[in-house]
Amino acid sequence: MPDVYELIICDISGEHKPVAVFQSERPFMPLHVGERFDDHGWIRLDGAGKVGSPEKPVRFLVFATKHVVFEQDGKTIYQYCVDLQPYSGPRSPAWGHHNPVE
Repeated sequence: MPDVYELIICDISGEHKPVAVFQSERPFMPLHVGERFDDHGWIRLDGAGKVGSPEKPVRFLVFATKHVVFEQDGKTIYQYCVDLQPYSGPRSPAWGHHNPVE
């Protein structure tokens, strides 16, 4: 049976709880503390639906990461937990501190 990779996104503002989960048969790209991580339309676990969108992303910074590995039903589950904190600072200099031109 294939391994399962889960990216578990936690928002550390307010209640520190998972807000979105993504599953894959392949590992997720590594993230680093301080890196930008934006919500362009995640389905929220709390039933709120999609909060961010490509036009109005909800912006975050990676606060911390954690890895958890366990076996379940004959599969190895690799969880990559990412704690995010809200970000409202300037856009990246790569975007010229303004919205990208479409």
